[in-house]
Amino acid sequence: MRIPVLCAALMLTATAVAAQSKPGTTEEQPRNAHRGFWIGFGLGAGSAGVDCSSCSTDRTSGFSGNFRMGGTLSQRLLLGGETNGWIHSESGVDETLGFGNVILVWYPSRTGAFYLKFGLGGMSYKASDGVDDLTATAPAGTFGLGYDFRVRRNFSITPYLNSLATSAASFKVNGTATPTSEDVTISLVQIGVSATWH
Repeated sequence: MRIPVLCAALMLTATAVAAQSKPGTTEEQPRNAHRGFWIGFGLGAGSAGVDCSSCSTDRTSGFSGNFRMGGTLSQRLLLGGETNGWIHSESGVDETLGFGNVILVWYPSRTGAFYLKFGLGGMSYKASDGVDDLTATAPAGTFGLGYDFRVRRNFSITPYLNSLATSAASFKVNGTATPTSEDVTISLVQIGVSATWH
C-alpha cells in the first residue's frame, strides 16, 4: 500500500507546483515548446505479471523507474530511447525486470502538454535465490501517456503511466535453455513522476 500512496502524493505535489506558477502575461508564459535534445528520468511503482494458460493471475508490486532521452522531430513529435526497470525481493529471491525501447512521443496538440508514447524493443528478466538463476529475454513493446507540468521554461514535472509487454519469452536456468510447451509473456505497468528537461 505504501508505494501507490507515495505515487499519489508525488502526483498531487506536481499538480500543486504547476498551479502555483505565476500567471504573468502571454509573453512571460513559456509555451510547451519542444526543440533539440531532451532528457528525463522518473521514479514510482510497478506491477509485474506473467501470462500463460497455466499461470496464476496474481501480479507483483515493486519499485520502478525509467530513463529516456532523444531529439525533437517537430513540435508534436519526439523520437528517442527509453529504459524501464523494476525490482522486487521476497523470501530470499531477488527479481529484476528491464525493458529497452525506441520510442515515439506524440503530443496531439502543438501547444498542449498531454502526450501519448509508443515504442518497440526488448525485455530482460532475472530471478535469483543466490544459488540458481532464472533468466528470460523477449521482444517487447510499450504504450504510455503523461502530462508535462511546466515549472520552468525548459523543465517539467511529468506524471506518467506506462504499460509494457512482451511476446513469447525464452527462459533459461543457470544459462541452460528450458523449452516450454506454452507461450509465456511478461508485462509491467508503471505509475510515477518524472523530471523532464526539454
